[in-house]
Amino acid sequence: MAKKKQTAGKEAPEKAKKAPVKAKKKAPAKAKKTSAPLKKAPVKTKKAPKAAKETPSASKKTPQQTKKTYSVSEFSKMTYLTVNGVNKWLKEGKLNGEKDENGNWLVDAASLNLPNMKRLIR
Repeated sequence: MAKKKQTAGKEAPEKAKKAPVKAKKKAPAKAKKTSAPLKKAPVKTKKAPKAAKETPSASKKTPQQTKKTYSVSEFSKMTYLTVNGVNKWLKEGKLNGEKDENGNWLVDAASLNLPNMKRLIR
């Protein structure tokens, strides 16, 4: 028997390594053809009837007609805003309004329909 010689700290050289064999990927199995899933019929909802359009002469405002307005305290009671909050929003332009002859703010009723206000109405 022949003994392999080993030197201190060195091992005998190994034979050249073979490259690993790559496994071939199998093509995925074709899905069986089935009928398409049934779709649910859309639910029909009733829509509210549309309001009749105003004539052009009726839609024009004359100086005698006035807009519906609320005082700051009235408006704050109708919403979750405080009096200070209503005043701040009027100054910032988030609410529509005007000052009267005494310098008090009057908030337009149309401000209740603004997108920012819809979530704050009581």
